[in-house]
Amino acid sequence: MTAWRDKARLEISSIKPTWAERFGWAPLLREKECAVDLYVRLCRHAASEGPARAYVLRLRYESDYETAGRGEAFVNPEKWEEEGPQYWPVGVRGFNPSRTPPAICLEGTRGFHSDLHRERDGRRANLNRLLLELQRCIDE
Repeated sequence: MTAWRDKARLEISSIKPTWAERFGWAPLLREKECAVDLYVRLCRHAASEGPARAYVLRLRYESDYETAGRGEAFVNPEKWEEEGPQYWPVGVRGFNPSRTPPAICLEGTRGFHSDLHRERDGRRANLNRLLLELQRCIDE
């Protein structure tokens, strides 16, 4: 095993169980040859207005994730192998499904650190903080 994979697994295991349960994130880890994927279910919180809809976000950890950010993509909630802008929430602050490639402008994502704000080092990003901010954006 490589050191970055161990760090990725450790970070994923640090997701606060109380928050995961409260927001229904149901985090799931899947490993690939060159990546560690974290799948997180994001739903509007009960107190939010608007239609209830679930999204599945894949955060991809690759060997450079600490500086470049975690690769972000929304996937088909029924078939996680399918991804694309059609599965992204529309009209959510910080979510840019119409970019090529689609990006989330939040610290900790690849879109933020490798595309939109290259001057910001990803090593200070925190997964729990990122997930809470993603949830806050979905709930708005």
